[in-house]
Amino acid sequence: VQTLSEHMTDTDIADKTDRIKAIIAQLEAGDVSLERATELKEEGDELLEELEAELDLGDGEVREQ
Repeated sequence: VQTLSEHMTDTDIADKTDRIKAIIAQLEAGDVSLERATELKEEGDELLEELEAELDLGDGEVREQ
């Protein structure tokens, strides 16, 4: 079982989630071109995939170390 410290740090996770929130705000505001909106969506999708991969650390069982 891999631990979070072997991969992404809490700061990395916070930075990525902050960026996703910023992307969502830009898209919801609606003042970006269709091309830019597509780029933002792709960036957000990539960030979400990275976060999901890093946070999927097993079966969800908590173990003491």
